[in-house]
Amino acid sequence: MELQRLQTFRTVAALMNFNQAADVLNCAQSTVSAQIKALENEIGTMLFKRIGKSVQLTEAGAKMLIYADKLLAIQDEALAEVGGKKHGTGMLTLRMPQTLATYYLPQILRSYQPRFPGIRLDITSCAVHSLENELRISTVDLAFLFAESIGAENLESEFLGSEPLLFVTCPGHPLTTCRRADFKNLEGEVLLLPKSDCGYRMVLEQVLASEKVTPATVIEMNSIEAIKQTIMAGLGVTIIPEIAVRPEIKEGKIARIAWADDLETGIFMISYKDKWRPPALEAFMDLVRGFFRAG
Repeated sequence: MELQRLQTFRTVAALMNFNQAADVLNCAQSTVSAQIKALENEIGTMLFKRIGKSVQLTEAGAKMLIYADKLLAIQDEALAEVGGKKHGTGMLTLRMPQTLATYYLPQILRSYQPRFPGIRLDITSCAVHSLENELRISTVDLAFLFAESIGAENLESEFLGSEPLLFVTCPGHPLTTCRRADFKNLEGEVLLLPKSDCGYRMVLEQVLASEKVTPATVIEMNSIEAIKQTIMAGLGVTIIPEIAVRPEIKEGKIARIAWADDLETGIFMISYKDKWRPPALEAFMDLVRGFFRAG
């Protein structure tokens, strides 16, 4: 698989236009078309849907773009390392829960980016079910999860600390008057839950099933902020990391439910075992460790 073809493919995917890609790559449009056709023949499937003068990625094309980014990033990294460039280039792909990305990551990036200004970062929400394979084939370099434990034998997990969890709702909700609410009090309630696979959400669903508790309905959302806004609009109950609602509780916009037991979830940093890590990744991991140790 020629890296030049991958570069052409990534450029077309970014612009969604063969003519514009040719201008950027300083070549003829026919050359771009030939390279894309050769790559499609090599892979054995169409990467683009042609719609007039524009194009759209096929499902296979969207998957291929992830691999193209990684392969080209490895090329950049190799050139930087062999050429002795001080900071290096390339890309790191990270998966982490929205709460970590929103409330912790900015402070880590503030220290990291000046040291590695040429590193591109691709940060997406946590995902459990495909994580081991993604780390194995390096479409993901490093992951962070809220979980009780990480059991996969091929993954190396590092416990960073614990995050308190709260059940919250809107002020004036009947559950705010309970002195010691428990899971049975969620019978018939509207539950708002994060759509991404985070450990505390899965534990909650398991407990509700074992306790035979049936909510009125479950509303899944991709955004923690959307969940908070829905709560403040007067609908539903959710379980959420305490740091994500601390300001709203202080301002009286969201109300904490007094729970019978203290709740928390572990924070884990996860990588694939015995896999070589580029210096930029090792440095990022060290900054994360230092951040959580400093507390």
